[in-house]
Amino acid sequence: MKKIFFIIVCLVITLSLNAQNDSIYRDISLLKKNIIKIKPTSFVYGYTQITYERSLSPRRSIEANVSLIGLGDDSYNRDPMGFALRGGYKFYFGSRKIKRSFMKGLYLMPEIAFCMYDKNVPIKKDWDLDIFRGIIKKTTPVILDEEGEVDYERLRKYYIAIIGNVGYQWNIYRFVIEYNIGIGLGYYNKTRNHTGFFNVNEDDEHHFGFNGGNDGRYYAVFNANLKIGYMF
Repeated sequence: MKKIFFIIVCLVITLSLNAQNDSIYRDISLLKKNIIKIKPTSFVYGYTQITYERSLSPRRSIEANVSLIGLGDDSYNRDPMGFALRGGYKFYFGSRKIKRSFMKGLYLMPEIAFCMYDKNVPIKKDWDLDIFRGIIKKTTPVILDEEGEVDYERLRKYYIAIIGNVGYQWNIYRFVIEYNIGIGLGYYNKTRNHTGFFNVNEDDEHHFGFNGGNDGRYYAVFNANLKIGYMF
């Protein structure tokens, strides 16, 4: 009789513990479904990027971010002004036993990006000698001030790109750390045309958001992002 009683007590305790664990993992209504993130390094490159992520279901979420170009350190002295928009769909992998949110762990994210901005670009002479590219000829029009002399011309840039990202997201209580890298295909409009000795088409090379080509046609792009955020 005592053995039977002991077995029943152990069984009740085991079921009780499992029920508590299940309540943690299965009560999806208690999980956090929203994250606001910033990219700290964006300030260094002349823009501010803010990201919002929303959980749609276990292991699926959407992410969108906006970049305010010009709100940051203008280290290139270009006085940029504009915006960038990016959006993607995340596929998370790993264990389903998540206590605070499903938005953590390894993920894949296809993403589309669009950007448009104006900035100053240094003016070159009609003919210039470049030690690496040979003789450079300027063929784009120059905007002059009232005195007829300027060091920069104001140009409008835009790009569009499709990027495949792989990354990892950590949840530390309600705080979030995310890192990802991605490669893709993009198009960047050509606003300057310099024909060099080696038939090189040169445009201004500084982008906001990723690295890529600069000759006004389709090209491969690369990006890397470190973000920090808060879950709610």
